[in-house]
Amino acid sequence: MATPAATTSAAPSGVACSQRRDLIDSKHTVAEPAIPRKRRRRRRLRTVSVLRLGFLLAIYGASLAAAVLYFAVQTINDELPKDLSQLLDYQPSRKSVVLSSDGEEIGAFSIENRRIVALDRMPPHVPAAFLSAEDRRFYKHKGFDLLGIARAAITNFRSDGNIKQGGSTITQQIIKQTLLVGEEQIGALDLTPAEYARERKSRKYRRKAKEVILAVRLERELTKAEILSIYLNHVYLGHGAYGVGAAAQSYFGKEVEDLTIAEAAMLGGLVASPTKYAPHRNMQLARERQRYVLGHMRDDHYISNAEYEAALAEPIALVDESDLNHLASPYFIEHVRQLATRRYGNRDLFRGGLKFYSTLDTRMQAAAESALRRGLEALDRKLGFRGPIGAIAPAARGGWTGGPAHPISGPTDDVAAVADQVLPEQAYGAMVVDLPRSGAGVTVDLGPRRIALIDADARDVRAFRDGKTGKSVAIGDLLPVRLSPDGNQVALAQRPALQGSFIAMEPGTGRVLALVGGYDWTASQFDRATQARRQVGSSIKPFIYSAALEAGKTPVDRLVDGPFSVTTATGVWTPANYDNKYLGDVTLMTALAYSLNTISVQLAVAVGLDRIIEILRGYGVSSPIPRHISISLGTPDLTPLEVATGYAGIAAGGRRITPRFFDLVTDTAGNVIEDLRHQPPGPQVVSPDVNYVMIHLMKGVVARGTARFAGQLGRPIAGKTGTSANYRDVWFNGFTTDLLGSVWIGRDDSTPIGDKITGGGAAVPIWLDFMQKAHPRTPVRDFPVPPNVSFARVEPWSGDPTGPSAEAVWMPFVRGTLPGKFLAGPVIRAFDDQVPAPVLPIPPR
Repeated sequence: MATPAATTSAAPSGVACSQRRDLIDSKHTVAEPAIPRKRRRRRRLRTVSVLRLGFLLAIYGASLAAAVLYFAVQTINDELPKDLSQLLDYQPSRKSVVLSSDGEEIGAFSIENRRIVALDRMPPHVPAAFLSAEDRRFYKHKGFDLLGIARAAITNFRSDGNIKQGGSTITQQIIKQTLLVGEEQIGALDLTPAEYARERKSRKYRRKAKEVILAVRLERELTKAEILSIYLNHVYLGHGAYGVGAAAQSYFGKEVEDLTIAEAAMLGGLVASPTKYAPHRNMQLARERQRYVLGHMRDDHYISNAEYEAALAEPIALVDESDLNHLASPYFIEHVRQLATRRYGNRDLFRGGLKFYSTLDTRMQAAAESALRRGLEALDRKLGFRGPIGAIAPAARGGWTGGPAHPISGPTDDVAAVADQVLPEQAYGAMVVDLPRSGAGVTVDLGPRRIALIDADARDVRAFRDGKTGKSVAIGDLLPVRLSPDGNQVALAQRPALQGSFIAMEPGTGRVLALVGGYDWTASQFDRATQARRQVGSSIKPFIYSAALEAGKTPVDRLVDGPFSVTTATGVWTPANYDNKYLGDVTLMTALAYSLNTISVQLAVAVGLDRIIEILRGYGVSSPIPRHISISLGTPDLTPLEVATGYAGIAAGGRRITPRFFDLVTDTAGNVIEDLRHQPPGPQVVSPDVNYVMIHLMKGVVARGTARFAGQLGRPIAGKTGTSANYRDVWFNGFTTDLLGSVWIGRDDSTPIGDKITGGGAAVPIWLDFMQKAHPRTPVRDFPVPPNVSFARVEPWSGDPTGPSAEAVWMPFVRGTLPGKFLAGPVIRAFDDQVPAPVLPIPPR
C-alpha cells in the first residue's frame, strides 16, 4: 500500500516543479524587456553625446579654421598694398603720337600699343563679348566667383582637352595684370627640379590668395562699370595690342565704335590665348573661338539668334601686316624721337601719351621722297648698269613664266615675294628670256607677261661685262625693272649704290616741312640729313661772300681769277678751279655765279677766317670747323641740316634760324606742355642790307650760273651749288620767298660719285622736281628790299654802269658802297638837260 502512495504523491511534485518552471519562465519573460530599454537609453545618450561632441568639434573646428583663415588672410594682406591707388586712379602706359601739320598720325612711341577708349564710347556688344567669354557672372559676384570656379572645374574635367575654362573673374584678371605682375617669378635658386616645382606651386597658390583678397577690396572701391572699363583698356589681345582700342586698329583697321558683333566676338576670344587664336595666324582656330563666344553671347541674351547667325556668316577682313608695320616719314619721326627723349625723357615719351603736333607736311614729304628716289636712280643709271641681281635655274624657269609677279623688297633685292598684278611705281624681278644675236633688243618675263626693255637700257644690258669674270648677261638672269610711263615697256630699276638726303624748310620760321635721310629706310636707318657730316664744298661760299660784303666789298668789285697761292703752316697751298680753267678779271657776282674757287680763297684771305667762322657759328653750325684757309673751298664736314639751317638764316634776312620739328606738345588731357609757335626772332648774324645783296648774288647763280636748270620753276630763286673734292659730295641749297630745299648726294663710304658729277648736274634736278610738285601755290614775289639799300643798272659780266638793255640788271648796293663810276656822268645844269621841255600847243588865232 505504501508504494502506490509514494507513487501517487510523486506526481503532484513533478507537476509542481513544472509549474514552478513555468512560473519562473513566465517571470523571466516579463522581466527581460527592462534591460534593453536601459541600454537603448544609454545608447541614445551616447549618440547625443557624440553628436553634441561632433557639433562642438565642428564649431570649434570651424572657429579654428576661420581663425587660421583670418590669420592667413591678415598675414597675406599685410604683404599687399594698403591702398589701391594704382587702380583707383588708373593711368596705364599710353603711346605718344606724332601728328603731321594736317592732323594725320604719322608716328608713335610706346612700350605698349594702347588706345584708351571710354566705356560709353563702345557699342554694347563689345563689352558683352568679353563678359560672355571671360566672366558671365560679372554683375553677380563680389570679386571672385565660387560658382564660376566650380563650373570651370567641371567643364575642364569633362572636356576632351579642346575646351578649357578659367575660374578667374575679370576683377581677378585685372589684379593679376596690374598689381601682381611677376608675383610667381622665381629667381636663381639652388633647388632640385622637384623642389622647384613645389616652390612654383606654392607661389601660385599664394598669388591666387592675394588675387582673391585684392579683388574683393577692389570691388568695394570701384563700380562694375569702372572695373570693366579698366579691363577693356588694359587686357592684352595679341599683335602688340593692349586694350580693345588698339586691337580694333591692329586687326581690323577701325575704331572701336565701328566694330561689328562678329569682330567683337573674335577680339573677346583672344583673351584666353592671344597667340593661339590670333586670326592672322590661324583663322580656323580664331573662328572656332569666335563661335564659342557668340554662343555664350546668345545664351546670355546679349544678342538674338538672328544676330548670332549673321555674325557667324560675316566675313572677317584683317588689316595687312605690312600696313601695320608701315611708318610714315621714318627719318623725320626718328629725329623727333631723339629730340623728345632729350627734352622729356624716355618714361614720359614711351608711357606718358604725349601728343606732338609736328611741322611735317605730308604732301611735301611724299614729294621729297619721290624726288630723291627718282633722282638717285637716274644718277645711278648714268653711272652704268651694274649687272643682274640673280638668276633662275633652268629647271625653275617654266614655273616663273605665267606665274605671279615678283616685287623687289628689302635691302638685298629679294624677289621671294609674289603679287598678282604689276604696278607702275613698283620694281620687279624680270627674267631675261630673249637676247637675239642680231639687233639690240632684250625681252624679259615678269611672270604675268613678257615685255621688252627700253632701247637705251637694252643696249647697256647687252654691253655689260662683269668686272671680275667677264661674263655677260645670259638667258635666265634676273634684272630689276619697272614699267615705263606708257606701260608697254620696262626700264631698269637697279637699287642705287648712292645715297642722299633732302630737307624742306620754311625760311622765316625754321619749320622743317619734309626730311628724307636716305634712299630706303628699310635698308638703312642711318639718317644722313641729321647725322652724316659731309664736306660742303662750294656750298660754303655764300657765308664767305657775306663776310666780304660786310667788309665793304660790292658785287661789281673785280678780282683776278687765276693761280693763287697761300702760305700755310704746312707749306704753300695753290687751289684751282674744278675744271682747272680760269676766267681772268671777273666781278664778285660772276665769281659766285660760276663758283670760282680762287676768288673764294682771295676773299677769305682778305676778311680773315675768324669772321667766316663767326658767321657760320652765328647761323647755327655746331660741327667742328678747322681754322685753315682750306675752309674757303668747303672742307668743313657739316650735316645737311646744319647747311640747310644756315641757308634758311640767309633767306630769313640774315637772322639765326633754329630748325623746328614740332610746334606744340600736349599731354593726354590736352594740356599744353610746350608751345613753340611764337618763338622770338633769332639774333641778327649779318645786317639785313648786306644779306639782301648776298641774296641777289645767289639769284645770279640761278639766273646765269651753275644752277640755271632750277630757273624752270618760274619764281625768283636764290641758291648755291656745291661739289666737294674729287666729286665725293654734291649739293644744292636753294630757296624762294616761301620755301627752302636742300639736297645732298654722295656715297656712304665717301668714295667719288663719278667723274664730273656736280651739284648743278645731279642735285639741282632733284630740287626742281620737288619744288614743281610741292611749292605752295602762293603769288610769285621777289625777296623784300630792306632799308639802306640802293640800286644801279649794271652790265652783268663787266659790272659797269649801263643804260636800259635786255642784258642789264638792277644791282643792289649797301648804301654808301656804290662805286664812284656809278656816280660819274655829265654835269646836269638844268632839268631840261635830262627831260626835253614839252612842246607847247599853238594858241588859236
